[in-house]
Amino acid sequence: MEINSRGLRMKILSTVQRCPRAANNDKLLIAEIWTDEGWDVYSSVYQNLLKVSSPESIRRTRQKLAEEGLLKPSEEATERRYQEFKKVRMAI
Repeated sequence: MEINSRGLRMKILSTVQRCPRAANNDKLLIAEIWTDEGWDVYSSVYQNLLKVSSPESIRRTRQKLAEEGLLKPSEEATERRYQEFKKVRMAI
């Protein structure tokens, strides 16, 4: 599948608008996008992978949208990240 970054950005934004939890969960975001792109449970995994966006492209594009401020993490996700940061910082 050819990567269309503008199209993927729009898919991610609309998916997160429809399913806000997907902004904090890459696996959920990938599942939602792949479903929208036509993932078929009756086809082989290989056949499905030929027609959907790569998980790495989805993850990187979501990360870039977050860096640009177009996607905001939930308060819960922000707090979890902060707690992990504190654990790492205390271990140093």
